[in-house]
Amino acid sequence: MHFGFFLNKVRTLFSIPEDQPDLVKAQCVALSNLMPPMYFVLVANSWGLSASFYHTAPRWLTVYFLAALNTICVIRLISWWKQRKAILTPEKAVRRLRQTNKFAAILAVGFSWWALSLYPYGNAYARSLVAFFLAMTVFGAIFCLVHVRSAALLVAGIITTAFIGFFVATGNRVFIAMSINIALVTITFMIVIWIQNHDFKRMILAQSEALALISEQDRLMRMIDDMPVAVMTVDPATFNINYINETSKRTFKQIEDLLPIKSHEVLGSSIDVFHRHPEYQRKILSNPANLPHYARIQLGPEVLDLQISAVRATDGSYIGPMLTWSIVTQQAEAERRIRQLAHYDTLTGLANRTTFREKLEESMKRQGAGTSLLFVDLDGFKLVNDSRGHLVGDALLKQVAGRIRTKCNQNGIVVGRLGGDEFAILMEDATTEQAAALAGSLVEALVAPYNLEGDDRRTLISASIGIALSPKNDEEAETLLAHADIALYAAKASGKGRYRVFSPEMEQRIQDRVRLESKLRTALEEEDGLFVFYQPIVDIRTGRVTAREALIRWHHPERGWVAPVEFIPVAEQSGLIDKLGRLVLRRACCEAVSWSDGARVAVNVSPGQLGRDILQPSILEALALSGLEPDRLEVEVTESALLNDELDCIGDLRSVHELGVHVALDDFGTGFSSLAHIRAFPFDKIKIDGSFVRDAVDRPDCAAVVKVIADLGKRLGVTTVAEGVETEAHLECVIEEGCTEVQGYYFGRPAPSENEASLVRDLV
Repeated sequence: MHFGFFLNKVRTLFSIPEDQPDLVKAQCVALSNLMPPMYFVLVANSWGLSASFYHTAPRWLTVYFLAALNTICVIRLISWWKQRKAILTPEKAVRRLRQTNKFAAILAVGFSWWALSLYPYGNAYARSLVAFFLAMTVFGAIFCLVHVRSAALLVAGIITTAFIGFFVATGNRVFIAMSINIALVTITFMIVIWIQNHDFKRMILAQSEALALISEQDRLMRMIDDMPVAVMTVDPATFNINYINETSKRTFKQIEDLLPIKSHEVLGSSIDVFHRHPEYQRKILSNPANLPHYARIQLGPEVLDLQISAVRATDGSYIGPMLTWSIVTQQAEAERRIRQLAHYDTLTGLANRTTFREKLEESMKRQGAGTSLLFVDLDGFKLVNDSRGHLVGDALLKQVAGRIRTKCNQNGIVVGRLGGDEFAILMEDATTEQAAALAGSLVEALVAPYNLEGDDRRTLISASIGIALSPKNDEEAETLLAHADIALYAAKASGKGRYRVFSPEMEQRIQDRVRLESKLRTALEEEDGLFVFYQPIVDIRTGRVTAREALIRWHHPERGWVAPVEFIPVAEQSGLIDKLGRLVLRRACCEAVSWSDGARVAVNVSPGQLGRDILQPSILEALALSGLEPDRLEVEVTESALLNDELDCIGDLRSVHELGVHVALDDFGTGFSSLAHIRAFPFDKIKIDGSFVRDAVDRPDCAAVVKVIADLGKRLGVTTVAEGVETEAHLECVIEEGCTEVQGYYFGRPAPSENEASLVRDLV
């Protein structure tokens, strides 16, 4: 193990540093400069020694062998001379140094053997010259090969070993002393060579690193000059611009009319040209602890983007700031627009749902119990939007937003549009009375008529408002939102165009509604407690029952009879109306088959059943199951069910009518576009809303409405049915006005079928 370690050390001494290309190239260059004097000294000294032995030693030794050695020297010298200007690659340098080691060993052995071979042929002076020649050869070669440690060690080792071994063997005390001196001097020279070689190596590597650094810096500067990003540096002591790249020069030209200097004067000028009050900027640039720093500067109409970083020396000291900058006016405007779109409603300019929610949460954290929330929902907007188009609807929303903004134009109030026709208002430090006062003024402002551009008609809508106040500091925004929504629901339920302040009782009513929905769902799944009652429709002229209207009734084991006005809206809002409608259709058709008088059965169709391609399949299923003829089925739809332009409600009615099923328009006279609907679809029957019939006895205007509708029916060949006939006076009135059929308590209340009559009596 120790021998292997020693052998590796020896190999290292005589090896070429191939992993250090700059060093081997420098060794070759240094060696090429010293080769001529080394070979000159060697050749001259060798012929001088040869002359001393010319007459005593053989010719082959003094002339021919020496000539062979000198020829090698000349060839090597010519080779070095020819390659002195060639491009030196690391690979070539390694090959030349390896050749140098090889020839150094050959020549050292050759000249040592040659000189020592002359020794026996000379006298004492000539023999001393041999020793002198070998000593000078060693020293000369060492000095000339000082940059190539391996070659110097080879020459010194071979010649010194031969010298000492030969002259010590002579037994001559002078030569022995000389050998000792040569050994000591050679060792000293080897140490010097070792040190010189180490220093040379360190110098070359340092030069390589410096050149690499300079090259990298030069490359970096070229890259910075050619970068598409504007770059400049500033002297932190004077705040003068001491470097700008080409992009900076071009960028300066774009804004030089906004600067106090021209673009060609920027280099060397103060960075203060960007600021009227540069104190803050100087503070940032002078202290590297403030960097990196990002800023945007408004320079006239332009926006400049600045990113400042600290440039440091290799020792970590602060050299100065480097600024990358650009004109980002369009980008800044786009970002402003994106922020606007992200945080504000594009139609009204009010805060959008996300932004309003954030402000609400911030307010509740800051204000706690002082936060009030108002939910505003427009009554009648959907009808305007659907019947008169979205452009009119958008114009209406803009005016609504303007009125709300005017009423809420004070500190501590935030207005947002949550979507559609829903708005929200956040009040800070507000009492219940203040919130209610604002809600009242909003209801009054929003109910005033609207004159919309591009529409000659005056538009009338109203607004319902729900108010919720945060009673506790620990209440969450979600809870306040829920309370405001509950209050809004209560305001709409109370008749619309009103406001309500949240109370726990409202929440209880909502919970009751949820429970009612659950119970209705169970009743539909089990078909338990649901009954179909029938009310007759009578021909005025003959007194014959022409049809019976099927009306759903629900009896709950705990609540008793639940009014249709209570559970029908729940079914519509929860999506249960489809299942409920199919149940009524199926039972009504099955019951009508058994009627001996052949009367039709009339079934109401909810708006939620239209425009979804589910009505015709439900009717076909009921007709097929019951065996009822299609012309004995009559479906009734209200005007409001036809107002959704996005759904093809009329198309659904046409497909039903094509089956032979009769279609009636219910509650006629209460909508906005009755005549338009009559033109759009050939209804078989028009049912006059009961409110007109009941008031027709005492109010001439209501009687006139009944007469107009009856006359319209005659002209169109459509049957007109007067609903709500409860007294003899009602009957006489509608007969006088010309109605065809009547329906109401005067002729019969809704009653169950014969099959279910006894079961219903038991429930009562």
